[in-house]
Amino acid sequence: MMFTMSRSQRVLSPRTLRTTGALLTTQIAVSRLIETEAVEPTGYDPTVLDLLVRLDQAPNGQQRAVDLSQRLLMSPSHISRMIDRAEEKSLVKREPDPSDRRATLVTLMPQGREVLRDFAPRLTQIIRRIVNNTMTASETDTLVELLGRIEKAALGVEDPATSE
Repeated sequence: MMFTMSRSQRVLSPRTLRTTGALLTTQIAVSRLIETEAVEPTGYDPTVLDLLVRLDQAPNGQQRAVDLSQRLLMSPSHISRMIDRAEEKSLVKREPDPSDRRATLVTLMPQGREVLRDFAPRLTQIIRRIVNNTMTASETDTLVELLGRIEKAALGVEDPATSE
């Protein structure tokens, strides 16, 4: 006996799948490209590179471990293990936070900056190729703003631009 499904029996709507598919396939394609062309040549794990990028962008090249955990959407124990691996390779250093003795500051070290100097040109080339060469600056700004709104909604953060 053969089972057939009519359109009315679909569980997910084509509209939902269109949106989900666009988000997920784009994320996967971009992640794979960055991984193979920018991350793998460094020899480091992508999460360690993300940690180094976050520290590079932080004031004084340092951030509290708890803040890194929140920004990287990882548990404190996962962040701690990642920092351990980066510290073993002299990419970062932990030190007590002088303003909160319960907290730890993670500081980007010169070796970590060297890893970023190696990584940055490849990442920049990828972004130029897949974003800057396919969209105008205005479209890129709109994309970033829209993705930010989606991220906030996914994290349960209210966006003042959409609330009244």
